[in-house]
Amino acid sequence: MERLRQSDLQSLLAFVRECYAIPASTPFETFVSRLLAALPRLIPATHVTYNEMVPKQSKSYNCVNTAELGTPLAAGLWERHMNEHPVMQYVLRTGNRRAVRISDLWSEQKLRDSGLHNDFYRRYNINDALCITVSCPLPRVIGVGWHDQRYFTERERLIADLVRPHISQAWRNARLVSRWQGQLHMLEQGFENLDTGVILYGSQGHVQFINAQARRHLAEYFSTMRQTDRDLPPDLLLWLRQQNSQLNENDDAPPVRLPLVCEKEGKRLTVRLLSQPGANLILMDEQLAHSHRIVPDSFRLTTRETEVLSWIARGKTNGEIATILGAQTGTVKKHIEHIFEKLGVETRTAAATMALAGNQPESNS
Repeated sequence: MERLRQSDLQSLLAFVRECYAIPASTPFETFVSRLLAALPRLIPATHVTYNEMVPKQSKSYNCVNTAELGTPLAAGLWERHMNEHPVMQYVLRTGNRRAVRISDLWSEQKLRDSGLHNDFYRRYNINDALCITVSCPLPRVIGVGWHDQRYFTERERLIADLVRPHISQAWRNARLVSRWQGQLHMLEQGFENLDTGVILYGSQGHVQFINAQARRHLAEYFSTMRQTDRDLPPDLLLWLRQQNSQLNENDDAPPVRLPLVCEKEGKRLTVRLLSQPGANLILMDEQLAHSHRIVPDSFRLTTRETEVLSWIARGKTNGEIATILGAQTGTVKKHIEHIFEKLGVETRTAAATMALAGNQPESNS
């Protein structure tokens, strides 16, 4: 079995630390740029790519590290042949997101006989690709890949497999940060109005900043009654220290930094940690854990309509619901129109009352 060298583990650890670092600026694209800059340091390759693809539509949003693959011509060729790519076919067929090379799936001759090679790869001197995919709901497929004229080794495939879950977690963290940063226009009213719980925990072992949502989450999920503007609850502090200790240098590949998930009374709090020397940023995101506990199945609502109605029943405004679900306010309004029609009601109060009481909607017949 292939074994990693000490230098491989050191590079792997440095890459993982970078994955969980606090972003230097706000847009999600910043995470992608940093990822593309770090990938060749981990596994050398001429081209590295990040692709958000919709296979059924043959559409792809691409970020690349080289000017050659960044042209409209290259983007068009990729969209034309991406569904032919053996790794794409493998992921859609099996659902397996492990690191895999083209050379694992196709012979050299089969690649050279393909339109993928003749129209696209040959133009950019690519003979092999090492690819991983990030877990996300279909119909999207999010791929990260190294591409080169040489063939990738089994050792490099193993390294890619080890970093894959870390990249997936970092991707989710970056999405959450991007959503949080998108609310920064609310700074005119202060951080207290942010829907996301935010705690900045400093190197001296004290809370440097905490907003109202975070205070509420700490009181509800961690049963803290003491002053939280200075100290974290013991359970949360223990989790934070354990997460940071995992990135200390050792001879083993570091485990994935998973979020802390707490559930209480049908709600779920997801706590994520971003860190760099001297600073820890804790982000708290609350959602309903089991929306069907509030909204009966007999209402015949779609999954998203059920979520919207559940939050209406909890007194959330359209804007707050849009933020929680990552949707547009106009989309939430449309869902509410459909909910009113299906339930036979005209007001939010009536809809919320039916949801909380579990009343059957009147038949339209």
